[in-house]
Amino acid sequence: MSSIHDLPCEMLRSVFENVNSQDVPMLRTVCSMFNNVIKTNYCFLPRVAYLVKIFSENGLIMIANMKSGDLNGCTQNLFEFDFKHWREIGIVELEFENIKDCESETVDRAINLVLNEMIKTKQCQLRKLTFTNVELSNKTAAVTQGLLDAALKQCENVTVENSILPISFQPESLNSAKFDHFRWISSTGTSPLPSTQILKKLQNDMKAAVNKRSFLAEMGSVTVEAACDFLEEWLRLPIASFFNLSFHNCDDTWKTRFLVECERRGLTHNYMEFQSRTHTNAHVKVSFSQDARTCCIWPVLDVPARTTGQSVCYARYFRDF
Repeated sequence: MSSIHDLPCEMLRSVFENVNSQDVPMLRTVCSMFNNVIKTNYCFLPRVAYLVKIFSENGLIMIANMKSGDLNGCTQNLFEFDFKHWREIGIVELEFENIKDCESETVDRAINLVLNEMIKTKQCQLRKLTFTNVELSNKTAAVTQGLLDAALKQCENVTVENSILPISFQPESLNSAKFDHFRWISSTGTSPLPSTQILKKLQNDMKAAVNKRSFLAEMGSVTVEAACDFLEEWLRLPIASFFNLSFHNCDDTWKTRFLVECERRGLTHNYMEFQSRTHTNAHVKVSFSQDARTCCIWPVLDVPARTTGQSVCYARYFRDF
């Protein structure tokens, strides 16, 4: 009688591709044949989700590998780390933190090593890329740009905060980017951040979505025309996706121009609440902070916009309470 051990390795690999990632390591203990098939094809099988953090400590570049959701992980010198371990894990989050005052050659070598090992171990599960308190010199421009371009093809979340990076966002890479959450806060690149183009990319993704999705962006000021384009698109879409937009450096002049543009387009509002044209119980709220010079825009999906003369909405009060 035939058994599963009589199947060719290619068919076993197809079977293992449908196994839960937590069970793949256990399958290696069943028999030597299973172990050999999995060991040879680990990069193509479901892998346990991991968060990888790269940071500097006492002038050394360190690496920490943690299971997703686990605060404790293995930390060691990046250049002493055995990257064969990456064949058995799926990196879903990659963070660079507190990398400052390090030799540019060392940083360049570190980022190049990380990028090459991600390619070698076929890391295709990356969902989030983060740079926090990172300062990189122009000597690392090529490898840092390569890492960003590779990440944009698969990341859903890109965050850059308090960092100086030798990178730029090209139109072709933005058009094919997968992110729907983007934050660029107190950071600089080799060229100004194309905030308007990024907002337009999110608008196009929202328009093309067949299911409800969430979109988030926090970055510098965009043109009032781009902000109104996004607002107008959401108001007429049949699918009310959630979003949260925060634009910095929006002074009183920007606010005035925004309101004038809304009036020109016939985007009526009461108390900065814009009623959806396709959903009775949904509207968009626009809020300005003069102190922070910030404009925030987000939808409210379960309450209609206030009408003229209505100063208090009790439904909104009880919902927020």
